[in-house]
Amino acid sequence: MNPLLLGIDGLSYTSFMKCNPRTLFTLFSSTYRGVVLNKKPQFPQTSWMSVLELKDIKDMSEVNLNDTTPRLLKETNAVAINLPITNPTYGKLSLPYDSSVNAEEEINKVTQIVLELIDEAPVIASITAIDRLLHREPTEKCKIYSLVDTAVRKILNKVDDFIIFSVYGEPKGESEDGNHEDYGVFLATIPRPSEHETIKLQEIGELFIKLVKKEYY
Repeated sequence: MNPLLLGIDGLSYTSFMKCNPRTLFTLFSSTYRGVVLNKKPQFPQTSWMSVLELKDIKDMSEVNLNDTTPRLLKETNAVAINLPITNPTYGKLSLPYDSSVNAEEEINKVTQIVLELIDEAPVIASITAIDRLLHREPTEKCKIYSLVDTAVRKILNKVDDFIIFSVYGEPKGESEDGNHEDYGVFLATIPRPSEHETIKLQEIGELFIKLVKKEYY
């Protein structure tokens, strides 16, 4: 089975206790875990490009998606699904990065396409609902967490090796000015680079390459 890199933008450990996502809780106690560090300002495009280009990207002018495929996709031959490096999103599923798509629609579509394609190739996918919608509707948090948790359970029933992560924590306030919690989630079947240190965005891409090439066994 091919490995999966699944970003859940805005996923935060601080909401685990409040929302009780059972599958994610189980992973927290049964897989390798860690904390992703990404200091303000944090935007989805540059944060994800730091993962995909395996280096710190501060400005999208540093990359040109019209001329090239992101490095991580090339090195792993992975399929991209709903990656928020463009608007609409990049990959097999392309959705507007705004509040026009509800959480259930996005999560169901991402889940369906991941399950269809994971047998054919490694997959790099993103679920953006927490980040897109909690700016405006913070009361919907636990509902969205429940939908995400159900999707993760369905996907992991078909996947052996995975990295589930968030490029930053939950959005703070209504403004979309790059203001999120500095700490994201890391849950995986591969250990983080250093047991006692936070994980850098580019290190997530490096770990996924090891998963695909089976270099950590």
